[in-house]
Amino acid sequence: MAQQFVPNSGMMGPPIEMEDDYETDPDEPSSNQTSLASAMVNSRYENGRRYHVLEDEGYFLPNDKKEQNRMELLHTIYNRILHGRPHCAPLKPDIKHVLDLGTGAGTWAIEFADQYPNAQVIGIDITPIQRRFTPPNCTFEIHDMEADWPYGTTTTTSTTCTPSSTITTVTTCTPATFDFIRTREIPGAVHDYQKLFTQAYNHLKPGGYLEMQSMEANYFSDDGTHERAVSAVQWRRLLVEASRMVGKELGVEVGWKEAMERAGFRGVKEIVYKVPFSPWPKGPHWEELGRYQAAHIQEMVQAYSLALFTRVLGWSTKELDILLTAVGNDFRDPQSHLYAKIRVVYGQKEEVV
Repeated sequence: MAQQFVPNSGMMGPPIEMEDDYETDPDEPSSNQTSLASAMVNSRYENGRRYHVLEDEGYFLPNDKKEQNRMELLHTIYNRILHGRPHCAPLKPDIKHVLDLGTGAGTWAIEFADQYPNAQVIGIDITPIQRRFTPPNCTFEIHDMEADWPYGTTTTTSTTCTPSSTITTVTTCTPATFDFIRTREIPGAVHDYQKLFTQAYNHLKPGGYLEMQSMEANYFSDDGTHERAVSAVQWRRLLVEASRMVGKELGVEVGWKEAMERAGFRGVKEIVYKVPFSPWPKGPHWEELGRYQAAHIQEMVQAYSLALFTRVLGWSTKELDILLTAVGNDFRDPQSHLYAKIRVVYGQKEEVV
């Protein structure tokens, strides 16, 4: 069951079976990631966390070492879910140019470059936290994925003279550049997904793929036990409300497939995976996944909440701590068989016949 892609056709396969003698395991994995220790000229410290400063104040996730460790742990979860594959799209082995949007510390870009040594991989992000040592075919650049991309854009100027005036025409062209564009965990970082998908489409070569990967900011169960998580219901409602107020709404992954189709992508596929919140399911694969996710959730709840609740909703840190303690208790409840959904959506730019 855990060794196959599970199509999102109503149900995502059979319910996860609970381990009869399940108990919460206190052991948690930790990341040994080494990231670039550079001066963060566009950062500020707030409530004990470091944040990248944007003009619109819209980006609410930290960029400090603690957050980098969380993302490294989440990368491990993706590796377990995808069985070591860096993508789901059916890429050709000889692809040449790859763009990783919101690369973070650059772990995925580095691993992809190692697996595809003939491809040139570019990872972009708004903050310089990428690893210092990379394969020769992997580079990182500081750039906002929501801004106009600088890749492959050419400008030509033509002048037409008439008896009464001189007319100058400037034409900007964005030729197809990449074979594969990929992003992971960007909800909360994007205002306009339709613009992002259109820009990706324009920068892809014919036959190239865009792939989106994200763990939804929500929780589910197959037996109704998610209804026990009363504090978590309040937390998620307020979290989504605050993210909507800053224009970078969480929980938007369900609309990606249709939005990509509107942008022109063909054969768009959507795959949904279950990730248990703790090691309650039967089977070594699910138990291991649950242990990783339990450690990840503990860090994720604060990372997503701190700026949104204090900056946007006006909560004190003491009020937030009380709520997050209750949310943590909900998520660790051994009687609640909770899981998250990782949603992967990919589509292809039409090939030229």
